[in-house]
Amino acid sequence: MTPEDKRRSPRYKPKAGTHIVYVEGIAAIRDLSGHGMYVLDPEPLPEGSEIKFALRVGTDDIKLQGIVSRTVAGEGMVIQFRDLTLVAKMRLEQHVASLCPPPEEPKKG
Repeated sequence: MTPEDKRRSPRYKPKAGTHIVYVEGIAAIRDLSGHGMYVLDPEPLPEGSEIKFALRVGTDDIKLQGIVSRTVAGEGMVIQFRDLTLVAKMRLEQHVASLCPPPEEPKKG
């Protein structure tokens, strides 16, 4: 079983311009799921750091919080979402659903 098989939910490439805003600054996102994301930051926070941030989607912000579960020095960090409000969870789910490719229709004939 590969690490990707163990993931709780599939990862999606974010729409252009999607990034996070947090105390340390602004950072791009490499991939996003309903449970977490990979943030491109050459100076990632230490593993175990709790973080509050806004996921900026176009002109809208989704206020989230999480914990840094993994870091790669000079590259970025994985943030697992936690303690989301109902509104934040619904907005995040809607956004992630918009990244999913539409299901293929069965071929006829």
